[in-house]
Amino acid sequence: MLAGLRTYGGHALIFFGLLLGSTLLRSAAGPADALSASGPLALPRPGAAGTPPALLIASPQQRDRPPAITPPAAVPPLATAPAAATPPATVEPATPAALPASTTTAPAALPATSRIVIPRIGVDSPVVEVGVLPSGEMDTPAFAAGRLTFSAEAGEPGNVVIAGHDDLLGEVFRRLPELQPGDEFVLYRGPAAFRYRVESRTIVREEGASEAQRRENARWMAPTEDATATLISCYPYLVDTHRIIVRGRLVAG
Repeated sequence: MLAGLRTYGGHALIFFGLLLGSTLLRSAAGPADALSASGPLALPRPGAAGTPPALLIASPQQRDRPPAITPPAAVPPLATAPAAATPPATVEPATPAALPASTTTAPAALPATSRIVIPRIGVDSPVVEVGVLPSGEMDTPAFAAGRLTFSAEAGEPGNVVIAGHDDLLGEVFRRLPELQPGDEFVLYRGPAAFRYRVESRTIVREEGASEAQRRENARWMAPTEDATATLISCYPYLVDTHRIIVRGRLVAG
């Protein structure tokens, strides 16, 4: 009888020991499993206390580096469909050609901004609307340029904010740093073309920048009274510690 109890007690201790060990192992793995399922860690919404706006560029295949722009005010996240991940044909550098005339006011019946052409650097890319991710970053599509959905439309008063990747997913804005004041680019809304002339080219630090600097950087995406367009990408190529910002103004007639 005593020998049976000893045997039963020994088996019981082994069983509870295994149960406790498996519980601890699941607890240790739990946070990692949750992170893998939910994707990147959620950051506070833009405008929240202690969270300065930043010029960031994010994508569904984001590498482990600062991703393009967080708006200066809190904006509800917008669901946007990812762009097709089929690379377009290689765009050869184009020589500047005669650009179409533009109008100063875009009729309300026109569709959304749908295409950007920059002859100086050989860009001819679709433009898709993008919103703000739950992380507070402006989404940026693959193999296309992205227009912040609540920024102005091409040809209208206000600031058309467009971002593109420089070293991945199509590298649409890889040669953006080559633009200089006086160069022109065209934004299309269906068949309607609106010419913009570059007025400034600015490089700002984003990675490691102070809160005050990041807020100052974010002012480039703020609304404007005049018809302007702001093109943004990471800089320099394959390093991406800074942001290149090209500001253009609508050319009348």
